[in-house]
Amino acid sequence: SILRESIVIAVSVLLGGLLGRLLHLPSGVMVGGMVAGFFVKGATLGELPSGDLLSVVSQLLVAYVIVSNSDVASLRAHPEAVPAALFYIALLLTFCIGMAFVVTHFFGIDLQTAVYATAPGALSGMALSASDAGAETPVSLIFHLFRTVIVLIVTPFAALLLKR
Repeated sequence: SILRESIVIAVSVLLGGLLGRLLHLPSGVMVGGMVAGFFVKGATLGELPSGDLLSVVSQLLVAYVIVSNSDVASLRAHPEAVPAALFYIALLLTFCIGMAFVVTHFFGIDLQTAVYATAPGALSGMALSASDAGAETPVSLIFHLFRTVIVLIVTPFAALLLKR
């Protein structure tokens, strides 16, 4: 039943998050929860319906965390960061759109899905955008899930090595 699958996946996300935190993984609660949840969902082939209310609430919570942890004063103190950020974004988008063509050519994924899959963005935001545009959201999510987990694990170690 859908309720049973929902409970099993919710428990696996919770336990995975706790394990990720206990193992001191970077962003351990989120990474551990996502990995465990997707593993269990894949193993059980759970087909949970997506919930608009859950999506809205989670987006609001993420927005709140980002806004509450943001320091607008530092932007005023470093206005030189704005043109650098805009240049970086233009360069990154150009690269990612180029990668979408590569993915389409070599792996046969349609271009619209490949653009959403390779775009730099948050997992939930890109999933919502891909879904609204009619792209293959599950394919886009695979790219973003792998990217998110790998980046969250590798970046702290890379930063530590580069710091030395």
